[in-house]
Amino acid sequence: MSQPMFVIAACIASHLYNATKVAENLSLTAKNAKAVTVRAGEQAAGFSALTDFIQELASNTISLAQAVNKIAIKISMRATRLERVRLADSRFKKACILGEDARYIGDIKPYMQQTQQTIAELQAEFSELLHKLNQLVEDTHRQIRSAAVISTMSKVESSNSGLYKPQLEVISDNIFQAAHAIRHELKCAEVLLRNARI
Repeated sequence: MSQPMFVIAACIASHLYNATKVAENLSLTAKNAKAVTVRAGEQAAGFSALTDFIQELASNTISLAQAVNKIAIKISMRATRLERVRLADSRFKKACILGEDARYIGDIKPYMQQTQQTIAELQAEFSELLHKLNQLVEDTHRQIRSAAVISTMSKVESSNSGLYKPQLEVISDNIFQAAHAIRHELKCAEVLLRNARI
């Protein structure tokens, strides 16, 4: 049995929250890298150019994750409402079956039509929000792919930085680990999205 959509939305938001926290640490790594490259001067000139890319990557990842979280909250709210309206619809249908010979049973038909219209509207909103959510997760994933390139380039540049090589290698490793952690959270979110049912 698949999980209710509001549970899936909350899980996706949780994974993106984790990705945001990693991106915030990546932002600190960028600041540390900038400080080291300033001290290293010419020895870390190549690495210095990368620090802006690292900071931009962190900022963009945080922004995208926050946008995903807002949509996940909307999905969760709509999912909760959809569950309630579906419950009302099933009760109306049950009342029609049990009271088919009742004198005023026809009076509930306008309410049944309204609940069915609301269900259709919520499902349409749901589809649109799921599409947006999927797009944002993909955008975040594309963004984080560039971290692998930055990590590789920073490894190369750190090897040419003399006395500052150990510090810059640690920073390169942090970039790689952060990218890996964010990628993991995004993959979990993508799996949840693939399994999402309205």
